[in-house]
Amino acid sequence: MCGICAAMLLALCLSGCGETLQAGIEALPPALQEAALEGIQSWTASQWSLQDPIDEFFAAADARDAAAVRALFSPNVQLQDQDLDQMIQALFALYPGPTEDCLMRTPVGASKRLGWGERMTRVHNRVPVVCQGVSYYCSFSYTTKDETDAGNIGLTRVVFQTEKAAANAEFLDTLEIEDGLTVIADAPGDYETRRIGDLPYRFTPIDRTITREALLEFLQTEDRWEAFAEHFGPPNAESYAGVFYELVPEDGAPRYACLYTKDSGGVERADTLYVYDNREHQFLETLWESQSSPED
Repeated sequence: MCGICAAMLLALCLSGCGETLQAGIEALPPALQEAALEGIQSWTASQWSLQDPIDEFFAAADARDAAAVRALFSPNVQLQDQDLDQMIQALFALYPGPTEDCLMRTPVGASKRLGWGERMTRVHNRVPVVCQGVSYYCSFSYTTKDETDAGNIGLTRVVFQTEKAAANAEFLDTLEIEDGLTVIADAPGDYETRRIGDLPYRFTPIDRTITREALLEFLQTEDRWEAFAEHFGPPNAESYAGVFYELVPEDGAPRYACLYTKDSGGVERADTLYVYDNREHQFLETLWESQSSPED
């Protein structure tokens, strides 16, 4: 199956648009329909092979059941992680519960080891978790199969972080995190954070009002990034690929504009403008796109 078709169908699968997804599959050539269905079924199986342990982990955390949390880890981790019980108590101290949301919003990653007489599959993902209106972030690594050593089956590594810690990539890169449970409550520095989409960002609050209408009106006549920044001011947050501006809330819910730029003849210009909420991985809508030709 071509990469574009796979990506489109996966996006529909993630969005829950069942009728549209079915129509998309039926629109494919017959030779590709079976491959598309197999790909989606494979992703769904991988997703729930990790979502179930995630649900069980937070159910046990909400119940303050240390034995149940411990039992979710693989037998080998339980034997080898001398700090496991201490970290479980640190989790209970940091995370009050109850869990409001711990649903994966991106496809799982998977690693497989295939060798002579051995087969191992491990799935992993980072999940935004909401408790009492506060977002936390938790990375899970789960071994679903190991034909060489069944003692590895179960949770291999769980890293639970506050939003402040999760937004500080430089700090996280300095840590040597081993298998077992790690709880990171804080990070160096004095900064605010905000969840945009399903990710944490360092966030600078700015006293101003920006509406989507104001952005569209400006971009109708000017697309230079320098002029944009001069007119609207610095962004509230930055990612590796774009910048975020806080918009006026809609129906009481936060909204953020994410601007991507491109180099055009030595001038950095606006390329695409998306709108995000503070929940979903996928942007809510494309607010504006450059009409310049690919050669510009």
